[in-house]
Amino acid sequence: MKKLGIIILVMTICSLATFAQKKGKANSGNYKYNIEFTIKGVSDTVIYVGHHFGEKKYVIDTIQMDSNGHGVMKGDKEIHKGIYIVVMPSRNMNFFEFLMGPEGQRNFSIETDTSNYVKNMKIKGSPENVAFNTYQRHMMDLQTERYEIEKAIKKAGDDAEAKEVEYEKMRNLNTRRTEYMTKVENENKGTLFGSIMRSMHEVEIPDFPRDENGVITDSTFQYKYYKKHYFDYIDFEEEGLVRTPIYEPKLNYYFEKMVVPSPDSLIVDAHKVIQMTYEKGLMKGDTLMYQYTLSHLLNYFEESKIMGYDAVFVAIAEDWYLSGKAPWADSTFMSKLKERVEKITPTRLGSIAYNLTRMQSVDDRYYNLHDIKADFTILIFWEPSCGHCQKEVPKLINEFRDTLKDLNAKVFAIYTQYDKKEWEKFINDKDIKDDHWINVWDGPYPHSKFRDYYDIYSTPVIYVLDKNKKIVGKRLNVENIKDLIMFEKKKEEYEKNTN
Repeated sequence: MKKLGIIILVMTICSLATFAQKKGKANSGNYKYNIEFTIKGVSDTVIYVGHHFGEKKYVIDTIQMDSNGHGVMKGDKEIHKGIYIVVMPSRNMNFFEFLMGPEGQRNFSIETDTSNYVKNMKIKGSPENVAFNTYQRHMMDLQTERYEIEKAIKKAGDDAEAKEVEYEKMRNLNTRRTEYMTKVENENKGTLFGSIMRSMHEVEIPDFPRDENGVITDSTFQYKYYKKHYFDYIDFEEEGLVRTPIYEPKLNYYFEKMVVPSPDSLIVDAHKVIQMTYEKGLMKGDTLMYQYTLSHLLNYFEESKIMGYDAVFVAIAEDWYLSGKAPWADSTFMSKLKERVEKITPTRLGSIAYNLTRMQSVDDRYYNLHDIKADFTILIFWEPSCGHCQKEVPKLINEFRDTLKDLNAKVFAIYTQYDKKEWEKFINDKDIKDDHWINVWDGPYPHSKFRDYYDIYSTPVIYVLDKNKKIVGKRLNVENIKDLIMFEKKKEEYEKNTN
């Protein structure tokens, strides 16, 4: 029995026609889909029908069930391939799944009951769903067998011989599971279900290459092989995979675990994956798989909290959206995207920080950012009325006095508002002063456009610049500054010794 948490159920009820008829009275007519549900234990209530979309679930229709637990979903609007879900609010959001196949195979019936949705399911008119249900049943049986073996292993305790007997059973079970999945995949080639089964196929990784003495000659071989063949079993021409819980986690895992976590490497691999989906269209870029992959990766890197990943977002935006390869994106979205790219671009790691000139101190002296002589310059944009700033700025000056000053760092602290009295009072009350800590603002006559050049839309924001005023850290917490500076020092030393 499966249970669907209502928090993850995104309710987007579409205006699809909903009809409830007595069992046996429905007919396909001119409808594009006509699916009868009979669920024993669910009567005189509603069920939701939706589909997976990546890791989310979207409801597309509400079906009224009659006193016999019977309801019909049909309509003349387009409906898409994928793994669909039937959710029962009256049964604590329990749900079961079925497949929506291609056009011409969307007139079928599903009968089951609440004691066991999968085991008691009967399907008429959809061989693909029969195969899917048979697979689900068999996997449930194998899972039950696995539980029993795990219980026996635990019961065996320190008896190594008894444990080995159970381990052998487990190995045999895993072999049978793999062989069964391969058999199901082969029997369902050319169908959505076949593509789903293929997508779960594990890459078989060869042994390490060895020399004549058996010594491994390439310790990274298996990683490189697995990475190269990671997407071999994904059918990029099957858009139905987007409406399953399979493709998005696989995509995320690749970028989280398989790619070197540096912007340069991520940009290269993002381009490769997007290109694979782009080329599979009958006309370049006309598939849902391409649209989904592109938009998902754009959002994935825009929302990432990892420093420097916004450079990947910018690269995807420039290479695929702003270059005209996303014709479905409307003008409003494109305008906002272009504006966001323009904001981020000057602050990418490795860029020379924009020189803020004639920034005025509390005592009315003027400073230029690039004139600050230090191994590292810490920029902090802040304001006294910001609750987070009230904690972080005193924390930063304490850290500065304790450790950062000794690392030949200086602070260029930029007040982002225009109330000089408020600013000066906070500085004095919290003792935010030091010979190598420079408090400045853009007032009383704003001119520097620091918000544009440093992407300041909230506070506090901390950047770290090296002695050449190159951005080496951005949007940092105070706790991370020392570690970053130490890393940069070690990197500089290493590069000096290896050149």
